Amino acid sequence: MTEERPVQIIADHTLTSSRIYSNYVQVSVSPIDCTLTFCDVMGPQNEEEALKMQKTGCLPSPVKVVIVIPTQIVEGLIQALQTQRDKQAGSGKRSDGTIIH
Repeated sequence: MTEERPVQIIADHTLTSSRIYSNYVQVSVSPIDCTLTFCDVMGPQNEEEALKMQKTGCLPSPVKVVIVIPTQIVEGLIQALQTQRDKQAGSGKRSDGTIIH
């Protein structure tokens, strides 16, 4: 019988796809998954677009990528993002006051 061993998943940067830039993300959650829609928001490019935006209150932005993840990994993603944010801030303290050891 073969012994089960945990598998570590690592990012292999030699197997890359093109980089996608986004400065806006829209989040939608259902009972089975979480959808992250990433866009590249640019302000109005001319006066006509500016007037249209003022009139409608909308700024259409191109969707760059849509990522759908199962709800089972959402909490882990939130924790990973918080940990990275805290490391970047250079503190051992989360923004909600919780101390990370």
